[in-house]
Amino acid sequence: MQSTPTILPVKMQREEHIMRKSIADIIIPATRKRTLNQNAVEELASSIKEIGLLNPITVTPDNVLISGLHRLEACKLLGWHEIDCIIKDYDTIDAELAEIDENLIRAELTVLQRAEHLKRRKEIYEAKYPEAKAEERKRANLKQYRNAPGALRENTPSAFTTDTAKKTGLSPRTIQEDIQIAEKLTGEVKEAICGTPWEDSKKELLDIARMEPDEQINVVRLLISGEAKNPRGAKRKLKADQLKDNPPLPEGKYDVILADPPWQYEFVETENRAIENHYPTMTLEEIKALEIPAADDAVLLLWATAPKLEEALEVMRAWGFTYRTCAVWDKEIIGMGYWFRGQHELLLLGTKGNFPAPLPNNRFSSVIRERRGAHSAKPAVVYEMIEHMFPNRRYLELFARNTRPGWGVWGNEVA
Repeated sequence: MQSTPTILPVKMQREEHIMRKSIADIIIPATRKRTLNQNAVEELASSIKEIGLLNPITVTPDNVLISGLHRLEACKLLGWHEIDCIIKDYDTIDAELAEIDENLIRAELTVLQRAEHLKRRKEIYEAKYPEAKAEERKRANLKQYRNAPGALRENTPSAFTTDTAKKTGLSPRTIQEDIQIAEKLTGEVKEAICGTPWEDSKKELLDIARMEPDEQINVVRLLISGEAKNPRGAKRKLKADQLKDNPPLPEGKYDVILADPPWQYEFVETENRAIENHYPTMTLEEIKALEIPAADDAVLLLWATAPKLEEALEVMRAWGFTYRTCAVWDKEIIGMGYWFRGQHELLLLGTKGNFPAPLPNNRFSSVIRERRGAHSAKPAVVYEMIEHMFPNRRYLELFARNTRPGWGVWGNEVA
């Protein structure tokens, strides 16, 4: 090769052409978005040695590399001093965007690396085209409809997902899930899984990303150490460890007990709605095995969702209570469900020994209507109802989340 860069007679698109440049003059940005794969470099070097460099690298007019890092390193490995370059007159942002697109199309990225590329592409694209954001596009279109009904503003850029799918060939769903991985995983987690098989496992990365930030790193540590085979198994182990740290059950005997067990569900419609994303659950056998500090004559009020009715009755019997009746909490907001979309929860009532029914004036309607609040939170009015129905008793709440004057509480979430 000649030592002096020579313009080759090949004309590309507008504002770009091919030029032979000294490899020593090529500037590799410090903000490269992928780690160099030495195996890929060696494979490329063998191919280039045999058939030559079919695709030039891409650089800016001032020799900053836009795309083709592996090709450049392969040519260095072969001892080349010059390399063919496509010259593109990009500014810094456009150059980085082009580099990302090149890597997304051609590079053998892990799932995490691809997710990081897409996250950065989204940041650049929406900074460059702020009107492309969903809310901005909606406002722009509404304004356009007012000014010219039925017409769309032609110069409104495509939404990020649409543009990225078109430029890279990735499906919109893949883009959205990868963005979720890159945005939701903590920096500590990304650093921990880099270089491990988990870096290239889409399902597991999504599972971890949908966990609370302070839980992610503990799950990843169990995966890397081999103590768990998948994120769900890691969560179960963490839950078991957490249950070991439960405070002891209160001493003494209680004659009015309210319980809201952390039921474990076999199916969830989407992983981010899993119960264990909100609190550690227990198996049916673990709940039944608890030795409840109930008096010889006692009443139990047990919360149960509709799918857990049969299991709740098992728990009631295991704790020594006989089912008597139930109330229904109408949450006033429709929820999820596989058969009916749930809008209610059951409050089962059982007795032990000779516990008396409340006086007629202390009885309430079997339907409690109160709008649903935070996840798993129960209506505060239920405490007042219980105190009115069964006055001057020893009250205990199991699996409590907060304290209440005059009540004993037990649960690992109680401050």
